[in-house]
Amino acid sequence: MRLGIIGSGFCGLSTAYYLRNTPLDITILEQNPDVGGLSSWFKQKNWDWNLEFLIHHWFTSDKAIWDLVRELGLEKELIVKDTKSSCFYKGEITRFDSPISVLKFKHINLFSRLRTGLVMAILKLDPFYKKYENITAYRFLTRALGKKAFSILWEPLFTGKFSDYANKINAAWFWYRIHARTKKLMYMRGGFKTLIDSMKSELIKSNCKLHMGQKVNSIEKKSDKFIVKTQNKKFEFDIILEALPLEIITKITHGLDKDYKLSLEKLKTIGAQYFVFELKKSFLNEGTYWLNINEKDYPFMMVAEHTNFISKEHYGNSHIIWVGKYLNIDSSLWKMNEKELLEAILPYLKKINPAFDKSWIKSSVFRRFSYAQPIISLKYSTIKPTIKTPTNGLYIASMNHIYPADRGTNNAVLLGKKAADEIKNYIKK
Repeated sequence: MRLGIIGSGFCGLSTAYYLRNTPLDITILEQNPDVGGLSSWFKQKNWDWNLEFLIHHWFTSDKAIWDLVRELGLEKELIVKDTKSSCFYKGEITRFDSPISVLKFKHINLFSRLRTGLVMAILKLDPFYKKYENITAYRFLTRALGKKAFSILWEPLFTGKFSDYANKINAAWFWYRIHARTKKLMYMRGGFKTLIDSMKSELIKSNCKLHMGQKVNSIEKKSDKFIVKTQNKKFEFDIILEALPLEIITKITHGLDKDYKLSLEKLKTIGAQYFVFELKKSFLNEGTYWLNINEKDYPFMMVAEHTNFISKEHYGNSHIIWVGKYLNIDSSLWKMNEKELLEAILPYLKKINPAFDKSWIKSSVFRRFSYAQPIISLKYSTIKPTIKTPTNGLYIASMNHIYPADRGTNNAVLLGKKAADEIKNYIKK
């Protein structure tokens, strides 16, 4: 039987990887020049390692990644380090990544600090998420922390992450952010490309066919076969997995069950835009890796200095920062071109580090991704899409499927494994 996988991000690649030893004849179609999806990368001439356009790291709790890395024999390529996370508020960078740092956070009173620490501890220890999905994170955190503490600590971050939908996100999403994350982070020598290349190599050894530069325009089931048309080719498959954003799936897939299609169209995803700056000097020179912007109305929600985590020697001794934000694609910031957005961002970078000057920038790379963050509404478990669709032989897998988990490569790998299991069950029938 012929399986067509549309999309080669971590989910699509993982599905193929976990099906590689089955009798299936597997073909991957990808519109970009190489695999990787949202984990795509670039490399400057004087760098030894590749770097992702969007910020990437793993948590030490990311079991699916651990398992995959071990299977591929890449354990020695993992870098595991403690990192420093802080927030920027009232013109100051304040550490905020441990119980002690919470208790020292001077911008809220002691009672609020104690409440914050207690709530974080409860969410960390509580294994049950469904109780939190019936209330918005805004309401839950305002009640739990107090209005002022919420407005300082979390409200600007929700706005930066979910744009106009910030007050509609359910509290289970926030539960996962606290429950599953670790202070220690992981990265891979050479960048995420090292892992992707290893997976790709295993697929090629297993005779999986990879067709790059093949943007799929339509998928239609005729009789018992799926006809997939790209801009210049036509493919025929017995089974299809679409590892794509739902917004694209509903546009290119003809003949979807009407009610099922309507349920998918109700789910929303917003975009992300990121600069990667190669700098002559360290920007977060007090050692912070991840800086949340807790001020309102900044044109970015975070700054991460990659070279406060991974040695700058791998990047030509430059200092590397990501500067990013999630947005609706009708936002005024989204409509700016790269030059306009850069000029809008620079004054705010100077507010964070007054010594910063545009002359520090050796190079910059800018990318927009239209579908980067699902909107997690109330009672999401009741509307979460299924991998198996009403169309026999058609499967879909997107970031909207990983709830209550948050977007990330670990959960994309886990979703790919689940999709592979669904397809294995289908071919056994």
